[in-house]
Parts: sequence; structure tokens; C-alpha cells
Amino acid sequence: MSKTLLAGYFIWGVFFLILFCLRPGSVLHTITIEAKSRNARWLSLFTLAMTILLCVLPMSLSPSYNGEKPDYMNQYELLTESFLEGHLYIDYDDIDPKLIALDNPYDPEAREAADVSFHWDHAFYNGHYYMYFGVVPVFLLFLPYRLLTGMSLTTYHATQIFTALFIAGVFSLFYMLGKTFFKKLSLGLYLTLSTAFSVISVWYAVSAPALYCTAISAAVCMEIWSFFFFIRAVFVCETDRVSIRYAFFGSLTGALAFGCRPPIALANLFVLPLLAVYLKNRKFTFRLGKQLLFAASPYVAVGVLLMLYNYARFDNPFEFGQAYQLTIADQSHYGSFFYRFQPLKTFDSICNFFVGYTPMSDQFPFVSFDGILLNFPILALPFFGIASEGVRGEMREHRLTRCITALFCIPLLIAFADVLWAPTVLERYHMDVYWIICLLCFLIAGLYYQNLAPKTARRFSCLLSIWAFLNTCKCVLLFLVPYDYNFTFYYVQALEKIRKILMLGRGVGLY
Repeated sequence: MSKTLLAGYFIWGVFFLILFCLRPGSVLHTITIEAKSRNARWLSLFTLAMTILLCVLPMSLSPSYNGEKPDYMNQYELLTESFLEGHLYIDYDDIDPKLIALDNPYDPEAREAADVSFHWDHAFYNGHYYMYFGVVPVFLLFLPYRLLTGMSLTTYHATQIFTALFIAGVFSLFYMLGKTFFKKLSLGLYLTLSTAFSVISVWYAVSAPALYCTAISAAVCMEIWSFFFFIRAVFVCETDRVSIRYAFFGSLTGALAFGCRPPIALANLFVLPLLAVYLKNRKFTFRLGKQLLFAASPYVAVGVLLMLYNYARFDNPFEFGQAYQLTIADQSHYGSFFYRFQPLKTFDSICNFFVGYTPMSDQFPFVSFDGILLNFPILALPFFGIASEGVRGEMREHRLTRCITALFCIPLLIAFADVLWAPTVLERYHMDVYWIICLLCFLIAGLYYQNLAPKTARRFSCLLSIWAFLNTCKCVLLFLVPYDYNFTFYYVQALEKIRKILMLGRGVGLY
């Protein structure tokens, strides 16, 4: 028997084994999330570990992202060296004088007409190149690694670390939400939703891990843990003293997200409904005011540092470098809201962001990049679940109405920021909101589950678990689409081998 057949039988065997484990009569749909058994704990840890490995191991496959052909993808590594040398710009020694001489170096047509040599997708200001991507990963990973080992951290490794921490955050947050708001939730539904929503949130980073997705994965990592700390502070902690400590770490991680990718950091608005819940039925005192100021202090400290960093580079505390990008479009005027905002065009772009449709490919792996809700229809579940009176009743009982309303609104705000300030909305921008819609979906599914009779609950757990698993499988297919210099973009022959494996050796060609 050939290796192709063996690999195919193994993959399909794992596929059907998981489906068998999720069958209607499976014990996974009867054991609750609060199960105390050692087997349940080990299964949870095993699922978490397998989810992390599924996401981080393939990140090393593409030479454009694994350091073999770094091109402009090594900006984090170069900026780390710049900091050690005592300056904020990336020290290139090949700055083209024609670039400096241009009246508007940010106009791609002017650069092409002048035959200018330049470094792609950098910020350029006052004769120096800068990195406009969020600087926080440099301080969290790149500098410590460089100082401890004397070597540069290859950028995709940082994405692997942030992705692993994000997935751990998803499993931790969902477990806490389950124990707090829907204790009857089945273990199977918790594990399949945690896995699916983790993979959905980061699948694009698995395909193209360096630079762009380093900033994105760092931001979603900071935000998922910010949500964990804030929700624990408001709904779990029994004393104000402990709540304020958790809120402090929620503020710290939330503030750091602004230094990774600002659009994702708009999710910090979730703090407002949480604060309203926390203050309700509490008498506001001077002592409580001091505690809240302490909890919020990281926002002030990190905000001031980021503004000083921006001012030192671009003479503007609110400029992160977007206006000075050398890329596909002249973005020097993008800082003006009225320059960019066109109501009909913006509305159409937001609609495409969520429900844009691309005809299905007739080539393996037979999937295409659509809007968020068409990529993963499971994420439309909250829009149907919220219609249930039982769900709305659970929301009121658990004081979640404001929070869930915010989770519906924040993705729209982030999408608005993305379409307004980006020349082209690419698939990776969907990562800005996948994670928050996944959180909303988990909450609505859990609240809906609470109102079901035991027999109906088992069926619901089975059906939704299988749907979640199939969405995870679709992420694998999307990873295989040749796109953005990813693995299959470089190695079409590998795509053909994968197709033969999945088809158990059948078929003669890729096209």
C-alpha cells in the first residue's frame, strides 16, 4: 500500500473517529462542563494542546514567512536591532535620493514614474524608514529574546507564541463563562466550540504568519485575555479588592492591544457595559473611585507611551505611520475622516466585509474567500438565537444584556474602521472581528442550551458540535488555497499531493 493511501486512510480515519465521538449517544453530550472526572480534565488539556499544534506547526511551511525569503517581512527583527542601537527608525543604507526628492513619495504612480527604488510597505518620513506595525510585540518578545539569547527572533515564531496564548485564552474564557452562566453546558459542546472558534479566529495567521499577522495575533491575544480578566473581575470575583486586581490586568492587556493593532483595540469599548454592571447596586465612594482609577491606570500609562513614541517618529502623537506608508495607495490623506467617508461606498464595503460572496473555485480545495458570515455560517447563530425569549430571559437574569448588545455592535465599529482607513480590505482584516463574533456565538449558544430539556439539549449539543467540527475542517481547506505567498502558493506540487491523499489516490491532475 502506498504512502499516499496510508496518509489518506489515516486522515479520513481521524475525521470519522471524531464524528463517531460526537454521535448523538456519546457521553460527551451528557457530561457537563463542571465534570470533576480526571478523564474530562485530560481530554480538555489534550484538545487544547492539539488545537495549538494544529495552528502553530504549519506556520513554518512558507519560505516567505519562515525566514528563508524574508524580503520585507523581517521588520520586527530589524526594529529590535534599531532599538538596541538607540534609534527608532530602521537603518537601511540604500535610501534612494530620488525618493527623498519626490514631492509626494507616498503616491505609487509618482514613484513608478520616477523609477524610485524603495522598501515596500514601510513608513517613510523625513528621510528615514519606520515600521508602522504595532511596536508592543518588540517589547514583549523580540527584545527579551534578543537580550537573553543574543539572536534575533524570527518573526513567525512570535506569531506562534501569540497564537498559542490566544487559544489558551479562548479555552480559559469559555470555561469560565460556562461555569458562571451555563453550568449545564455539555463538555462536548464546550470542547468543539472552543476548538472551532480558536481556529476560525486565527486560521489566516496560520497561512501567512509573519509581520501583518504578528501584529494581529498579538492584538487578539491581548484582547482575549483582557476580556478574561474583566469578565472575571465583574462576574466571578467575590470581593472588590480581588476584582480591582483582575481589572488592572484587564486594562493592561487591553491597553497593550493599541500598540499591536489599533482597530482590534476598539474592543476595549466592551469595558463600558461591564463597568455599568459592576457599578449597579454599588454606592460610589471616594475609595471606590480610587480603586477604579488604579484599575484604569494602564490605559493612561500605555497611551502616553504610545503617543510619545508616535511623536518622536512622526511629530504627531496620534500618527502610527499609516499616512506615510509606501504601498499600493497614497494614504497621506487617510487621516481625514471626511476625505475617506463616503456613505454609500462605506456601507457597501461593510456589507461585503460580512456577507461578500465570491464564486466557489472549481479547483481543489474548492473553497473561496467570502465575507465573514459566508466563510463560516456558524457565526450567524447569534442573529437567530437572540430571537429566543429564553435567551433574552437568561441575558436579563445574568445581567448580560448590555454586554451582548456591545458584542453585536463592536464588530461593526471595527469593520467601519477597517474599510474607512484601508485602501483594500483583505482577508486578514477579518481576523480583527472573527474572535469577537466567536465569543458572541459561544455566549448565545450557551444561553440557548440552558433552556432546553435534557433530551433536546443532547441533540442540540450533537448537531452544533458536528457543525463546529466541520467549520474547523473548512479552515484547513482555506489554508490550502494558494494565496498571499502562502505554502501552496509556492508549492503547487504539494497541493496536488494533498489532493491525492484526500481523494485516496484518485484523479490524475490538479486542474
